[in-house]
Amino acid sequence: MFLRWWTAIAFALLAAPAWSQLPDATAEWQVVLLKPRDCNGCVYVEEALKRSSQLRNVTLSDGHGGSVQAAIERRTEGVLTDSEREQLAALPYFDAAQWAAQSQSGQLQVLLKQEGRIVSAGAIDDSADLRSRDFPGELTIPPSGTSVESVRERYGLWFRDYFLRDWNLDYFLQLARNPSLAQNHSFDNWVAQQPGAALSTPLQEANVLVVATASGAADNELFNALRIDEIRGHLLTDVSVDAAQLRVFYGAGNQPGFNAVESRNGQRRFTRREVAGAQPARLQSLAALFDALHQQQAASRNLIVLVGHGGPDGTYLWGQPQGLKADDLAALHRRGGGDDVLVSGNCFGGIMAQTTSCGFFGARPDIVATGCQADAAEVAQSKDYLHAFFGALDPAQRSVVDSDGDGSVSFEEAHWEATLHGDARNITYSTVDALAEAYFKAHSEQLPADISVGELLRLADQANPSERRAARELTREIAGDQRINLRDLAAQGTRWSYRPEGPRPMIGQLGRRLLYTTRFGSTDSELARARSCGARSIAGFLSK
Repeated sequence: MFLRWWTAIAFALLAAPAWSQLPDATAEWQVVLLKPRDCNGCVYVEEALKRSSQLRNVTLSDGHGGSVQAAIERRTEGVLTDSEREQLAALPYFDAAQWAAQSQSGQLQVLLKQEGRIVSAGAIDDSADLRSRDFPGELTIPPSGTSVESVRERYGLWFRDYFLRDWNLDYFLQLARNPSLAQNHSFDNWVAQQPGAALSTPLQEANVLVVATASGAADNELFNALRIDEIRGHLLTDVSVDAAQLRVFYGAGNQPGFNAVESRNGQRRFTRREVAGAQPARLQSLAALFDALHQQQAASRNLIVLVGHGGPDGTYLWGQPQGLKADDLAALHRRGGGDDVLVSGNCFGGIMAQTTSCGFFGARPDIVATGCQADAAEVAQSKDYLHAFFGALDPAQRSVVDSDGDGSVSFEEAHWEATLHGDARNITYSTVDALAEAYFKAHSEQLPADISVGELLRLADQANPSERRAARELTREIAGDQRINLRDLAAQGTRWSYRPEGPRPMIGQLGRRLLYTTRFGSTDSELARARSCGARSIAGFLSK
C-alpha cells in the first residue's frame, strides 16, 4: 500500500523560542542532528531553524526558567563514533532496538552534549505526544460535499500547525535534567494510564484480530473493507474459524458518516462502507484488547492481520495522528503475553518483523507494497499480498501450496504462495529475513555483491521445502550462470516496479535469506524460534 500523501508534510516546522540565560550557560552545549538516509522532516527542521536565525546555535529551555545556548552540528547518514555509541548505551532509558528502528525509518535523531559528552538523546518526535491527540472530526469523517483533495490538503496544514506548537528541542535539555521523562513518554506508560474497558465478548484461546490501517475516510480506500470481507470468508470457510474468534477493527466502528473513499470513472469521492461487527480501529481499542489478554493470565494464540496503509515507522489508525509504531506493537505483544503471529499487507510492513512471535509481510521495511485501490473493479483484479496469502487457504490450492505434504498450509507456505503468485512487484519479507538482514549488517564482509542462479539453487537444496519451491519457481527460465544482485534490494524493487526488466528483485531477497539460514544461522536460537513459529499450520494455530 503506497505511502500516504501527507507523510512528507507531517514532519513539519520546528521552532525553538529564546529565553534568558542562566549560569549553566557557561558550559559547552551542543545539539547534534543525525540525518539518516531519506530523513523524514530534516528539510523542514532546517527551514525552521533558518527562519528563526538559529542555523548555528539554538536556545534551549529547561522548563524551569533556565536556558542554555547550544551549537548545532549536522551529520548525514546518522553516523556515530565508537565513543558516542558507548555514551548512548549508558543512558538509563536507551533502547538499542528502538534507536535502530528510528534510524531505519528515517526519523531525525538528536544528541544533546554537555562538555563533549552525551547527556540525552532520542528522536525529534519524542518531544511531542501525539498518542492522545485526534484529528478534527471533519477531517476523519468529512461532511457531505467535501472533496477528497481538500481534506488531504487540510491534513498537511493540521500537522504543520501541530508541530509548530509542540515539536521542540527543549525536550532534550529537560530530559538531561530528568531522565524519567523518557519513561513518562513511553508507550508502556501510556497504556497503563488508559482507563480499563470491558470487551463486549470474552476472548478465546485462539483469536483473529483484523485491523484496517487508515487514519480517516480520505485514506480508507474501498480496498480495506473488501479485503477484510474476503479474509473473513477464507478464515470462516477454509480453516473453520468460529465467528466468536474474529475481531475486526475498522474505521469508527458503527459511527455514521462518510468513512471511505471510492473511485468511479476516474473520479474519487467519499462514500460509506460498513464492515459487519467492526469495532473502532483506534490505539485505545487495541490497548484494551491486549490488556484483557494480560488480565486473563492464560496463554492465548492470536493472528493479527493489518489491512491498509503503512509508513516507515508503523501503521495508521482511525482519527489519530500517531498510529501503531513498531515499538508499540512489540509493547502490546509483551503486555498480552500471548503467542502472536502477524500478517501484514502494509507498505514498509517489514518494520514490524520482530515485534511479535513471528511475522509475514508484503513488503520489506524500506519499500512500498501493492494494493489499497479505491476502485472496486481494480480490487477484484488485485494480486496484492493479503489476497494471495489468504487465498492459499482454499482447499483447492492445498496440493500446490502444501510444500512439505503434511496435509495443511503453514504460515510460511502461505507466505511463499503469496510471494510466487501475488503481484511480482512486491519484495515480500518475514522475521527470518529480518534476522538475515541484521546478521549481514553486523557482518557485511560475509554478504557477497551477487550470487549465480546455480549457487542459489544449491543453497536451496539445503533449505526447507517451501524455500526450495520458491527458489525453483523464481529462477525458472533463468540461466544458471546469471548473476543475482544481493545489494540495495529496496532500490532494485523500486526500479523494477516501474520497468520490470531482468531478474525479479525477490530472487535477491531469497538469496540473502538462504545464505544466512544455510551458512551462518545454524546456531542462532532466534532463527530456530522464528522457523518453528512460521512452520505451524494456520488451521492448527487457530483451532479452539
